[in-house]
Amino acid sequence: MKRIISELMLAFLAMGMLLYVFGIRPVRAWNGTVYIKADGSIDPSNAPIITYDNITYTLTGNITSYDDGIIVEKDHIVIDGAGFELNGTGYGRGIDLSNRINVTVKNVAVKNFQTGIHLDNSNNTDIIRNEIEKNRCGICLLYSKNNSIQTNNLMANNESGIYLGFSSLNSIFKNNATNNLHGIFLEFSYNNTIIANTIINNQYGVLLRESNNSRFHHNNFIDNSQQVFDWSWGHPFYASSINFWDDGYPSGGNYWSNYAGIDLYSGSYQNETGSDGIHDYFYKIDENNQDNYPLMGMFYDFEVVGLYDEIFHVQVISNSTVSELNLLVCLDSLNKYLQPGQEFLQFYVEGENYTSGFCRATIPKALLNDSYIVLVDWKEVPTRQLDASNSTHAHLYFTYNHTKHEVIIIPESPSTIPCLMLTNLIATILLKKKLKNKT
Repeated sequence: MKRIISELMLAFLAMGMLLYVFGIRPVRAWNGTVYIKADGSIDPSNAPIITYDNITYTLTGNITSYDDGIIVEKDHIVIDGAGFELNGTGYGRGIDLSNRINVTVKNVAVKNFQTGIHLDNSNNTDIIRNEIEKNRCGICLLYSKNNSIQTNNLMANNESGIYLGFSSLNSIFKNNATNNLHGIFLEFSYNNTIIANTIINNQYGVLLRESNNSRFHHNNFIDNSQQVFDWSWGHPFYASSINFWDDGYPSGGNYWSNYAGIDLYSGSYQNETGSDGIHDYFYKIDENNQDNYPLMGMFYDFEVVGLYDEIFHVQVISNSTVSELNLLVCLDSLNKYLQPGQEFLQFYVEGENYTSGFCRATIPKALLNDSYIVLVDWKEVPTRQLDASNSTHAHLYFTYNHTKHEVIIIPESPSTIPCLMLTNLIATILLKKKLKNKT
């Protein structure tokens, strides 16, 4: 028996040595509720949060709580989760921002609370790049306005991924809402913008209850049991919600996975010859709501960094999976299409083999200006620049047969960077051209 115990002790000691050698340390969660006080102090002081300036508060470990996780009593601060987790037991609020102004919450995973992130009478906050999972409600706004909910993942929340109650003038942008009861629920809320979100496999993609004058466009509604549901449909004593479901032409509306339309025409009346990535007929939601320009494929929004650190948005509508969109600079003469110092866009498309694929790319002319050549696997393909192109944006439409392809978009009249500027840029160009993908 003593021998067995000794061998076990040696095994545990050896495991500890390996963890030490390879720098692997078990992560233990701190238990309790943390207060960020109005004077900037952290209570209790041993909580795994640090600040050096009473402005940015950074988590240094995971937190588990049987009640609320973090209660914020100070305005004008940033809470950076640094990738750590707040874990609840089905009660309380993960992060409570009630009555706060100008607070940013980013890079934190919030799981298993009654409400993941709670805003009540909260204004001008930014909730960005968080993982919100398995709460009753993921992000909840009550009586709140001028807030930005951006690039969060909201998964498997028992009720709403994002809930707005009696709230207005909020922006919900580029979030992924997956496997919730409601992807997004607006109740008695007005004049919000819900743009470029991907809403997948929820019971209700968007649920509305007497909520009007909000704008929904460039969202991807995919395989929700009910893409949109209005409370008045089942309860006729409630007034119907009336909202805007597209951004006009050529910008377009939303992608609806349950809509199998056709695209033979283009133009604001869809009566001009030639495809444009928009269905020829509207998508009806109910008698008071319709998407006039439903998209033929998913909507992608890529942030691209220009040569002088400007941020541009290149948008793609496609029935392909689109990835890795970058602005690049040719540092050598690659072929007859490129000259040293010439800028071009590169990305990849992929779909089921031997099916037809299309892309409609919207390019800011301040990023890449001219008429354009499109290469698919370095072979030039016929490309239409839609008549709706203007002084600020070019809209390009082209097709191909699916496998995985590299796509290159080049100005037809090369515009090159002077050699001296090119020499200075070479050292930094690869660091600047980073993709910020939609999905």
